[in-house]
Amino acid sequence: MRVKTRSLPSLIIVEIEKLDYHHYLPLFFDGLCEMTFPYEFFARQGIHDMLEHGGNKILPVIPQLIIPIKNALNLRNQQVICVTLKVLQHLVVSAEMVGEALVPYYRQILPILNIFKNKNGELPQES
Repeated sequence: MRVKTRSLPSLIIVEIEKLDYHHYLPLFFDGLCEMTFPYEFFARQGIHDMLEHGGNKILPVIPQLIIPIKNALNLRNQQVICVTLKVLQHLVVSAEMVGEALVPYYRQILPILNIFKNKNGELPQES
């Protein structure tokens, strides 16, 4: 991750693998509620980058991700729901046992999806 600010003349470089996942991953998941560019882009890209490189650091953070996921789904915005579902798909395949770790939280995540289950072809496609 590279951060360059105008007030600091130096470039701060931190490898994604060295980030504190307990701090940054929930922060990016909070950004799932964003609908304005570039905030929604940064949140989505940050999540995907961290999931891609997180490995065994992801599983211990699962409990901290449930509330941001639930908040995003509760917006009932089709774009946000599509992005959140794609993030959930990536989350499940990102590390061993993540899918199993989500099972205790199904009661919090699944009810809102029941509202949208019949809108399969009507949701906007996002690449």
